[in-house]
Amino acid sequence: MKNSNRSSVTDTLKKGLHDRGITRRSIVAFLIFGIIILVFVLSDLSARKSGMGSTIGAAAEVNDQIISIKDFQEEENRLGQYYTQLFGGQFDMTKQQAQLRGEVMNSLVSKALASQAAEKEGIYATDAEIRHMITQELPYFKKDGVFQSDAYRAILSANKMTPGEFEKKLRQDVLGQRSRQLFDVSLGVSDIQKKAEADLRSTKLNLDYVMLNSDDYAKNHPVSADTVAKKLADPEFKKKVDEYFAANKAQFETKEQVKAAHILIRANADEASVKVAKVKAEAVLARLKKEDFGKVASQVSEDPGSKSKNGELGYFGHGQMMKEFEDAAFALSPGQTSGLVKTSYGFHIIKVLDKKGASESNLDKARPEIAKKLIQSDEFASVTKSIETALAAGKTNEALQIVAQNKLAWKETGYFDLASETVPAINSAQALKSAFELTKAAPVAKHLVREGDTQYFLKFKDSKVETAAATAKDTDLANRQKSLEAYRLWVEEFRKTAKVEMNHNLLQQQ
Repeated sequence: MKNSNRSSVTDTLKKGLHDRGITRRSIVAFLIFGIIILVFVLSDLSARKSGMGSTIGAAAEVNDQIISIKDFQEEENRLGQYYTQLFGGQFDMTKQQAQLRGEVMNSLVSKALASQAAEKEGIYATDAEIRHMITQELPYFKKDGVFQSDAYRAILSANKMTPGEFEKKLRQDVLGQRSRQLFDVSLGVSDIQKKAEADLRSTKLNLDYVMLNSDDYAKNHPVSADTVAKKLADPEFKKKVDEYFAANKAQFETKEQVKAAHILIRANADEASVKVAKVKAEAVLARLKKEDFGKVASQVSEDPGSKSKNGELGYFGHGQMMKEFEDAAFALSPGQTSGLVKTSYGFHIIKVLDKKGASESNLDKARPEIAKKLIQSDEFASVTKSIETALAAGKTNEALQIVAQNKLAWKETGYFDLASETVPAINSAQALKSAFELTKAAPVAKHLVREGDTQYFLKFKDSKVETAAATAKDTDLANRQKSLEAYRLWVEEFRKTAKVEMNHNLLQQQ
């Protein structure tokens, strides 16, 4: 971070705090930590996700601070359990694993950057504060209102954590939250900003848009077998298809997979919990001799993600489940049910529903599929380029004709106010910037808006003004948005000069 930029941020904070008669030391970070620590301390951190590696090594390094693979695994497990509960068991860990791991990595790196930036600015969490918080503020380690060191160590041990690791995490959270609160209390919204916010909220826009996405284009623009055959008769095109196959051979291979359902009876790491869980699991095994597996799973399984689906996990391959679970599942034949299978989650009873054998890729079989994909890809690229070229040249009617000729569907965003962070329906912040340029007199956007792999062609449809007085809630939201954005920029500025290295192997779906 450049000194001039850092000083500017710090001076702004200090002035805002001074104007309110508040010192940095008077900000109490614990106000919202009760919930965070409650989830953190009481989570079953001993559980491990399927397909994880060992805890040796680093997930990331932020300057000289190591984020261990153990920290990564624990945060992934905690966040995965949170989403599973939040979505009522509809969160598919297998399909969402790569996205979840990216969120976990960003969260851990951002926390490290925030705490380091705070210390660099002279914002500290002293040993005395951390000690006071643990012994006096957190209720989880107390008995009859008195801190119990034995209970403190026992709870941390059950969660595979040392006091040093817990206190380090607590200090990092305090530093991050304390600096976040400094921005909250020091940055207010002026009367001019309030009026501008009210004006933006009162102006409502409605847009028409065309979504340009290669997958959607392929679904709506099928390629006939005759077209594929004619293209493959061209030696150059056939060579291109064969080169695609050689470069993407793995895409056309089928690996051995098993489709299974399971019943889980959870157990903690302690011996007493394991004994109780085993007795419960053996009783379930006895029921399965007379009752339907799916029915029993829906009643007693303690895995919320599969319980609602009669225990079904869908298809999975090697390396996607814990080794004990995987070994048992692949050893069974379709229709067979296992005995008790012990993992760090507890006891599983597995029923195999189906199996798919592995098959090698075959060029002759894959060639028509690849040809169709390349034809559609070339067509889509040509259409989007034609629209972009016409818009860049100011030929809006020509761009609209291309849309019509290719039967691309116009959709409507619905009314939204200009104070929104994104354009609804398409969830695009870039589209919002383009929306400011659209009027009844100049209704067509001058360029396509890109969001990831999708582009949007925007057109003004209608606007209206709905005057409404700003509520206290609106003002509070504006304050929060302003301080949050300032805080984010502050951390990002610090990141520019930070050394951040990530273990990208962890981000790949196993």
